[in-house]
Amino acid sequence: MRIGLIGCGRWGKLILTTLTKLSVPVMVVDLDPENCRQAMVLGAVATASSVQSLQVSDGLIVATPASTHRSVLEQIAHLGQPIFIEKPLATSYDDALAIGRLPLPPTFLMHIWRYHPGVRLLGDIGQSGKLGQVLFVKTIRTNWTSPRTDTDSLRTLAPHDLTIFLQILGYIPTPKAAIAERHNGQIRGLTAFLGEDPACIMEVSTRYADKRREVRLHGTQGVAVLTDEKTDYIDIWYGSDQTMATDRHHERLFYDATPPLQLELMAFLEYLRGGKAPVSSLLEGIEITRLIDAIEQLI
Repeated sequence: MRIGLIGCGRWGKLILTTLTKLSVPVMVVDLDPENCRQAMVLGAVATASSVQSLQVSDGLIVATPASTHRSVLEQIAHLGQPIFIEKPLATSYDDALAIGRLPLPPTFLMHIWRYHPGVRLLGDIGQSGKLGQVLFVKTIRTNWTSPRTDTDSLRTLAPHDLTIFLQILGYIPTPKAAIAERHNGQIRGLTAFLGEDPACIMEVSTRYADKRREVRLHGTQGVAVLTDEKTDYIDIWYGSDQTMATDRHHERLFYDATPPLQLELMAFLEYLRGGKAPVSSLLEGIEITRLIDAIEQLI
């Protein structure tokens, strides 16, 4: 098994490190000589500046800036190897549709939160009836600035939250309204409202001094909360809207804290060995891009 990794910037290095820990040989393609040098230090078996050198790979992972995804996919489509591409698929719906028309081999999105054990547990909790009828899902995703300079905070952060809604509910509710904080024309913060029953709210921002990653699931008989991406538990408080604080019951459910990046890479490797496909198809990536554009139009 040999993986070709296209792009070895900040996130590409994390992918490379994880694959190396999984004992997978990785060949890196990056136009930056310094990124190539660091890739060798991190365990790459070889580096190159051209995607043509990846013809001997079993699968390809694309971790270049989102604004380059269309051109990169155009360059590698003919190689015929399955592709795992970082989110977002594209920075515009037009580009996403153009990607959909390419003669691509099997292509899947790296929607990492769909692999997060805590998010998957929240989905199980919601479907189990433990919380009664699910009424409300809320996500909060904030930090200070962003290393991604080729697109805005909406396209950088919101795909995570939309795919969290998908993983928990089984679908993404229709966007209803949105408000944004813009700086020099760029969206740096946004609150969007989706659906009605259940209702979903997502808040994303790169103007918070502290990093927050919270997912809340509210039902008629309780509330379940993933307080942070790096915890290994879900807190549940049982009680209706009439239950006094002194009468509520608390339960903490623990889950396997294997990093979701490792889990999604393992899923791609399993597919390359003949197993089932990763959960997020190319069509899902196109749909997420459409919804992002729809949310922006609501602002």
